[in-house]
Amino acid sequence: WLQIPAVYVSKIQKKMPRKVAIALDSDPCSVEALAWLLKAFLVPKDEVSLIHVIDRRPIELPESDECKKLRGYGYANLVELNKCVEKLHEAKAVEMMREFAKQSLKSGIDAETILLKGNVKHKLCHFAEEENIDVFAVGSRGLGMASRMMLGSVSDYCVHNMKCPVVVVKCSSLECNDTTSNTKPAVSVAVS
Repeated sequence: WLQIPAVYVSKIQKKMPRKVAIALDSDPCSVEALAWLLKAFLVPKDEVSLIHVIDRRPIELPESDECKKLRGYGYANLVELNKCVEKLHEAKAVEMMREFAKQSLKSGIDAETILLKGNVKHKLCHFAEEENIDVFAVGSRGLGMASRMMLGSVSDYCVHNMKCPVVVVKCSSLECNDTTSNTKPAVSVAVS
């Protein structure tokens, strides 16, 4: 039996706007998840935040003799290279989020876009808690058990660490996973 937190039930009964946060990235599953959420979950009165986290880890060369030679030949001014890569990532993220906001607006949902920097899992959980999000939504590529253990699934981390309900939209697109059926996205709701 699914237990929904009393605060959430109260907002539904009073027809108050829900604070909904949606984690997005450039993966086709994010596009599919947002499309499903716009069609089947969100309503115009919801306060929607579209969030993207730039997880930029600096490029580093190992301390080996061969890498030291590369530095001498001008291959690796790593500070400048990292700045350049970060600017590129930010520009692409801004454009991507602009497109997601346009898609939302076409569906009658006025959403704010938010770019954060840092560890994706931690930043998303921190944002949800700090902003008192009522419902958090994230797409999932449907990684297998081994991949989740090796790579760590963002959606799995959010489900287990957020204090608000988490809606996970599992991707059905062939671009996202290896399934051969073209079914509608599967949706799971986790309530803590």
